[in-house]
Amino acid sequence: MTGPRGLDRAALALGLASVASLVFAFKGLDEFRFIAIGGPSIAVALGLGALAVAAGLTGVRVLVLLAGLGFAAAALLQLIAAANGERWLQADLAAMSFWLGLAVGLLLVGASPKTTATSEGD
Repeated sequence: MTGPRGLDRAALALGLASVASLVFAFKGLDEFRFIAIGGPSIAVALGLGALAVAAGLTGVRVLVLLAGLGFAAAALLQLIAAANGERWLQADLAAMSFWLGLAVGLLLVGASPKTTATSEGD
């Protein structure tokens, strides 16, 4: 079995970045806590990150698109909550911008065509 290739590696890396962001859930980071996440936002980061990792490992582009749409929805929900002064996902606008970046990256990876030609470096 071969490993993930090309754009599948990008989806895998974006999913791992989401899972790695869970380190910011720890309260003891003080000034190194760049993103405030907790409660439901942990489920967003872990669940959608795991979906993106699975999509990257299997190469199924529909799963990449679903993860991207999920991150876009979470970012929009966080923006609406912040505008209303609420904390529905117990996250901040830094988390929203991170999720938006993951959404754009995953949607671009999922929408790009798969190439059939292989190169030596890939």
